[in-house]
Amino acid sequence: MQDVTKIMTVINAVDFGAFFDIVSPAIEIHPANYTAEVKSAFLQAVFDRGNLSSIKDTEFLLWLRVRLSPLLVDLSPSLVTPLFDIGKNRSCNSSQEIIAMLDTLHLTLSNDTKREVYKNTLLFLQGPMPLKCYSGGSFYTYLRNTFLSFGFPDLSTFISLLPRMRESELLSTISSSELRQFLSQPNVIGNNSDICVIFNNYNNTPTFLETEDVPDDVKKMTLPCVWSLALSSNSRSEADSWFDLRLRNYLRFLSKSLISPVKVQNASCHAFQKLVAVMGNNFTYNSSEFGESDVYTTVRTYLRNGTDATDGVRCYNASDAELNSTAWFVNNIGNFVKFIALDDFTFFVSTSQSEVFLEDQANLELFNNKAISEDVTELYILQLFTFNPTFSPMKLPGFFLCSSEVPGSAYSSLSENNTILILNKLKEFCNGTENAVTFAALTSNIQTITGEMFATLGSASAGLTTSQITSVAPSVLVSSLSTLSSVSTWNQEQATTIIQTITAAGFQINDRSSLESLGTLVAGVPSKSIEKIPASVLLNISKSSTFVSNMLGAPKVVQQTFVNKIISVDSSPAKVVMNVPDAMATEIPPSLLVFSQEMVDISVINKKEWTSDQAAMFFGILGEANIDVEQLPPSVLQGFTCSSVQRMRQTRIQGLIRACRPRRGRAKVELKESQLTCMLNLLNGNLSQNFTDYPSDMLLYFNNKDIKRANCRSYLSAVGAADFSVASRVLKKDSLLLSEARSCLGINGTKLSRDNVEVLGNMACTLNSSYIQNADPLILEKLKACNDLSDSQVDAMERMLLSGETKYGNPSTWNKQTLENLGLLPLYFTRNFWGQFQSQTKKRFLRTFNPQLRGSRTEKRKLKVLFEEISAQKTKRGAGCTVGNITQVTVSDASFPFGYDRVQFDLCLDIPVLKDNLLSICEKVDDNDFQKVILMKLNQAFPLGISDEKVQVLGSVSRVASLDDISKWNITKLDTLAALMDADGGPWEAAKSKAIISKYLNTSGNSLGSTELNSVGSNLCSLDSSTLMTITPDSIRSAKPLDVTSCSSEQKKVLYEISNSSFSALITSPSAYYNLIKPFLGGASLEDILKLSAQNISMDIATFQSLDPNVIDVLNVTNVRGLMGFQLQDLKLFENDTVIRDWVNLQSQSDLDSLGVGLTTNRTNLTTAPSGSNNSTDTTATTAVSTATPTQGSTGGSTATTAVTTAQGSTSGSDAPMTIITEATTQGRTSVSDAPMTIITEATTQGRTSVSDAPMTITDATTQGRTSVSDAPMTITDATTQENTSGSDATFSTSAATTQANTTSGGAELAKHPTSIFLSILLTAVLQILQQPA
Repeated sequence: MQDVTKIMTVINAVDFGAFFDIVSPAIEIHPANYTAEVKSAFLQAVFDRGNLSSIKDTEFLLWLRVRLSPLLVDLSPSLVTPLFDIGKNRSCNSSQEIIAMLDTLHLTLSNDTKREVYKNTLLFLQGPMPLKCYSGGSFYTYLRNTFLSFGFPDLSTFISLLPRMRESELLSTISSSELRQFLSQPNVIGNNSDICVIFNNYNNTPTFLETEDVPDDVKKMTLPCVWSLALSSNSRSEADSWFDLRLRNYLRFLSKSLISPVKVQNASCHAFQKLVAVMGNNFTYNSSEFGESDVYTTVRTYLRNGTDATDGVRCYNASDAELNSTAWFVNNIGNFVKFIALDDFTFFVSTSQSEVFLEDQANLELFNNKAISEDVTELYILQLFTFNPTFSPMKLPGFFLCSSEVPGSAYSSLSENNTILILNKLKEFCNGTENAVTFAALTSNIQTITGEMFATLGSASAGLTTSQITSVAPSVLVSSLSTLSSVSTWNQEQATTIIQTITAAGFQINDRSSLESLGTLVAGVPSKSIEKIPASVLLNISKSSTFVSNMLGAPKVVQQTFVNKIISVDSSPAKVVMNVPDAMATEIPPSLLVFSQEMVDISVINKKEWTSDQAAMFFGILGEANIDVEQLPPSVLQGFTCSSVQRMRQTRIQGLIRACRPRRGRAKVELKESQLTCMLNLLNGNLSQNFTDYPSDMLLYFNNKDIKRANCRSYLSAVGAADFSVASRVLKKDSLLLSEARSCLGINGTKLSRDNVEVLGNMACTLNSSYIQNADPLILEKLKACNDLSDSQVDAMERMLLSGETKYGNPSTWNKQTLENLGLLPLYFTRNFWGQFQSQTKKRFLRTFNPQLRGSRTEKRKLKVLFEEISAQKTKRGAGCTVGNITQVTVSDASFPFGYDRVQFDLCLDIPVLKDNLLSICEKVDDNDFQKVILMKLNQAFPLGISDEKVQVLGSVSRVASLDDISKWNITKLDTLAALMDADGGPWEAAKSKAIISKYLNTSGNSLGSTELNSVGSNLCSLDSSTLMTITPDSIRSAKPLDVTSCSSEQKKVLYEISNSSFSALITSPSAYYNLIKPFLGGASLEDILKLSAQNISMDIATFQSLDPNVIDVLNVTNVRGLMGFQLQDLKLFENDTVIRDWVNLQSQSDLDSLGVGLTTNRTNLTTAPSGSNNSTDTTATTAVSTATPTQGSTGGSTATTAVTTAQGSTSGSDAPMTIITEATTQGRTSVSDAPMTIITEATTQGRTSVSDAPMTITDATTQGRTSVSDAPMTITDATTQENTSGSDATFSTSAATTQANTTSGGAELAKHPTSIFLSILLTAVLQILQQPA
């Protein structure tokens, strides 16, 4: 190479041409003799000194083709740029000749050299005069011809070659196939945005997309570039071309960004509607990064926010042939309709055009989709019939017919043939959905009811009125029993009417076959008919789960009769439990559930439903049973009592308590307060800090000392699940626990954070309005669980809701869904809240809310208030019926009678309609004034008296009847009495319930049997004692536990005597006896209570409080300890209760201390110390109890008996034991001292030397309005001295009963009575008289 350099140095540059004319051919002939280095050296010399840039093109081409050509073989990369430099300023032909020459030699060139060639070619194209050599034609071909084999620019470079002002011009010269070739090259597209430059300037894009197939990655990058073109289609045909042809193979590459609201918002209506159709029908979402819901989000945004909407509706123009389709929902929402929310639908139908949209058949079919939210479908139907009340239901698609929003009036006008067609559609589409309004409307169109018609009606037969039923021939009813027996929605009146009709015609209900044929109609069989059926037949059919299920739909009195008949087959406890169906076990009398461990099968017991009273009877057998207590069902666990577990091992007791804890997937174990305190007492302070191991309600009774400070939050969280209404008000648990919560959670003032509310849980039910108003809105969710709410709490909730700052939003946005989301809270709201809703919304809500409330047996008082608050203002009388005549269809609506006031209800309710739909009307009407209208019209309809069957369906309406109304009722049947006494109808006034029961008893053959007692319930206390005395012990024994809390003392004594006789056989089984006699112990005598105190029964505090006050006052601490056993600690818990406090204050502190529960008396101990009485060594006292009946009508008095204990072994006369048993009655007096009193005392002393030591009896001392005890007339008899020194005229007598005195160490003690102040003064006066010298 150095040689070449030396040679070329000595050659003159002007001679280079001649030199290479010789050398170049030689190199070409003998290339192997010349290395690449040699050739490069020659070229370098030429480039350096040859001055080729200045020669003419013709000579340059000579140089290039002849002289340089052999030297370019194996060209070095470093010499490529010098080569191109000599061609820079030459003609396009010369410049391209260089590339062409190199192309012929490309096989000899290294890759580096080729890259240099490509780079210099690119520089050539980008030179000072870009594209100076392009003269037209395909720009792509031009570039291909320019770059030849040295590569081709990628997309980014390609675009850089396009002068900005000529992009569209140059690109448009490229054919679609050339563009495909270019874009299909590997890795040609580096930057996605570059490809958009192509399609933004390419005038043949539609053809390219339609005809050319490119790799998927190119399609994916191309789609965003052309998407806006598709969305801007200005005609339907253009949109079709884009989506059906051009983008057919591209749409699968749609991204979430491309279908986002931002991208689609400005699309033309034609393109938008096409997009909806394609994405709803032809798009596969499996591999896409978005779903149908994302598309719907875009759809709703587009339709709600468009600026081109006319009167609120986008993409509808009645004057535009391409946008005037009334199938608006089909075109603009399509299959995405399943995502439509109520708020969206409400927006779409709030315009004037929506009427034609709703009636469009295509739209109707679109919404005929179960996937669509029910509230949307309901609003669609509601709006449809609001706009067009005459719209024919024949045009409704199948599933729409299942909606309760189709008004009954729409069906009422159908022909019988069309009615049958609709009935068949209902069977096809509604899958058992039973709409009472629809059925009532459809059946009203049926003129003649035959067996075939019953088959067609099917479950719709429940829409028949009683008059329609009675118009059917009994033979048709009997032959149609296969259909009628399967209807699940008969009401009591309908079922009774059918049964009466067929039995009156001779149908016999006396065997299994006849009973089974009745199916659901068995609910209409009266108890008397059940009573007549052989017990063996009933036992046999009770094995049928279907029959039992149907029987559960019958009135309770019928169920009880059925169970009693089964029991009569074999009344042994084991057989009773085995024979009575599981679901009906609650009807078994508790007295029949006394059995030993060997007699009972726990697995059988576990399957049955029990009441707590029943479960308590057999709970004791669980102590030794080999069972897993964790598996015991709640109905068994609710039988836990201190009496039933007292013989169990501590570990078993602990296990049973733990089994009562709240567990997911299991019903709550419902426990009364006495059971909960019993559990706590039994644990005796051995409490875990794992609070969820205990029943939630039991946690209410924990003391501060039971909870470690570090665990207070977890305790509050656990107790937050409790039912705070379980705790007695006297315990003030709500305020105590709130105080603990404030301390634990650091609550200041009344503001509650979300976390506070979450922890407090059900404690929210106890909070006052200040806390509620200042709490996080989460508190509304907690208040939903409350059993009741005060007016102030309701006011606070309403204020919070009306503020619009809760999740329920601004009141202006509230709708039916809002009401449903509020759970049970609407039950309590006032007109302040209801005023935010339209009447139609409230009516729709009540259609589901009312049945829910009645199904949960909501108190009638609450239902009455709800109706009053939700109803609109009253209308004026005189306008006639303006709301609408009340028909069978009207009363079938669950919202009835909403929309009527008292005046309209009276004017619009015709007597024939009332008679025909009495039950439906009575069970829905809660307002007192409305109920009085019903009774008034019934009296007009039945001037000679109302039959048993009609009276049976009055329900709560009966409660507003007057005694005169009741006198017109027939109450001859047990079913009637039971229906009237049903507690769900509300409480009775004593005079009315007495009149009803007496009227029943006045019917020959009727008595207060066990079923009557079960039916009458607490109303038993309205009867005279003489009537109660007619109850037999067997009736009490066979009845459920009776509620006699409202009975008078005399009534309780009567009932106790009967019940004691009923259960006397069980006296050797204390726990069973106690559980059965417990409701009646308020009438028990002192003697019987004292006997119980020795039986280890663990009497609960509620039963103790219910005892006769006279008896309680006489009981000493030893008696009470014996009575209460494990429940003794409850005396301290309830020390602020009046009954407990009065008893405590009758006791000495030393005696109370012996109980060890921390009770404190306010009694002041009194002793008597007559002089000269110091030598007595033995004393025996006899005590007599005198009882006087309190005078009726007393205003402030009470009857009490007080005993003073006695001591033995006194050493002085003053220590002589003395017993005073007193009963005082006040008769409208203003003070205890005014009450006539009887003091009966008999004292016996031995060896006394003073008058004061003498035995004495004081009786019947009476004060009559005197101002001092000394004014009371007294008589003192049977004493050593009989002088009257104070003007007393007392009369003395003695009674017979005696007791051995208790031994005490403090001398004679006066036991305090509610009249203790008076007694102490009186006793002091008497002693002073006796101590005066003779």
